[in-house]
Amino acid sequence: MARIRESGSRTAARIFRAVWRSSPISRIEIAESLGLDKSTVTNQINHLIELGLIEEIEEGEASSRGGRRPIELSVKRSFGCIIGLEIQVETYEAVVVDLSGEILAVKRGRIHINYDNLADVTAEIVRKIEAGFKKGQRLLGVGIGIGGLVDSKKARLRYSVPLRIDKPLDFAKAMDGKISVPWSIENDANCCAWGELSFNKRDDQKNVLFALVEYRHDESSLEMHGGIGVGLGIVLGGKVYTGGHGNAGEFRSAFCDGPGELQFSLSKTELARLDSDKKVLIRTTDELARNLAMFVNTMDFDRVYVGGNIEGLDIDFPAMLRKRLQENWMYPWPKDVEIRYSSLKEKAVAYGAAGMVLERLVSERLLPGLSE
Repeated sequence: MARIRESGSRTAARIFRAVWRSSPISRIEIAESLGLDKSTVTNQINHLIELGLIEEIEEGEASSRGGRRPIELSVKRSFGCIIGLEIQVETYEAVVVDLSGEILAVKRGRIHINYDNLADVTAEIVRKIEAGFKKGQRLLGVGIGIGGLVDSKKARLRYSVPLRIDKPLDFAKAMDGKISVPWSIENDANCCAWGELSFNKRDDQKNVLFALVEYRHDESSLEMHGGIGVGLGIVLGGKVYTGGHGNAGEFRSAFCDGPGELQFSLSKTELARLDSDKKVLIRTTDELARNLAMFVNTMDFDRVYVGGNIEGLDIDFPAMLRKRLQENWMYPWPKDVEIRYSSLKEKAVAYGAAGMVLERLVSERLLPGLSE
């Protein structure tokens, strides 16, 4: 591989990203993977260590001749933390994570969201969480996940059934000056996809579907859509896919007749019994599985994650989806798709929102010390 010479924050950011994505990793591995001169890598790593972004660790086995174990590099978890938020109309879920993705704290609370107070309530949640930080703990960024149509690049909320927002909201303008660190807002299912991309270090996270399935018991959710909400986070070619109009991942069952706000063919009254009536639960989740099976086969995803509090319901949804996937597949060889729960349950959106903003901090060189 041809060697290139770089200097400055761009090179430091590339090296930090390599450590963040692949730690523990050696200096030689970094130089080879990025095509950089060894002296450049050494100088920039020294700089990153001085900043406190990365640290040296002893990793692996010593040689047969004895001596020290190889010195490798890892992100320094204590450098700072990220807050990830999931905002619902009456509740919020928040996680505080370090640079490696380890959850340091989980916060939940009751709120009341409307068009006019969304930004103020969000900023107040962040202030309360930050006020509880330990001495020396530094906030680096905030990720916000909500249900609805979100233009993440312009930070605009176009429409949200769960939040009862039926007209565009310029969230960037509403949040101006309310949070002092970088922040991002995104659709909740897309946040889940970002979480897998950012914190799951597998190299084969190229074509992935994240199915976010949440059942809410609050009166507002039951009244609006029977309590159950489904959104899809789509990863194609290692990137979150948002579609030509930013609406990719919006779900409504193919078995629904006519327009409406329900995502399934069952009635609102039936859906409200989902967690207490096993027959309703099976009908609803099987309908979801049949829809997803066609989509997964058509798009040829490698992996499907299922997240949200569906993980706590009395159903093995991955097994149900796997069955429908095989039935929908018309060829003689078996369909090779990994299907599993995300294991994050109700924390999936908040955790993903943290991963989303951390990805932005790294890619846009917004971490302290990485900016120009």
